Amino acid sequence: MYSPKIRDDLIPRIYHVAKGAKVPMTRWVNQILERALADHGCPEAVASDQQTSTVEREGGLP
Repeated sequence: MYSPKIRDDLIPRIYHVAKGAKVPMTRWVNQILERALADHGCPEAVASDQQTSTVEREGGLP
């Protein structure tokens, strides 16, 4: 499976935001990507990840 590389300069920024939200970076990034895909009309995956919705409930995203 393809695994894109996140730019090095973004890692510390993502880390600090996710840490402030008290969620793992991967969960925070997944939620951001889900929102971006939804904004572009991309259909949701068949099985949604309930962990990512926790971020939204806890107010971890801008």
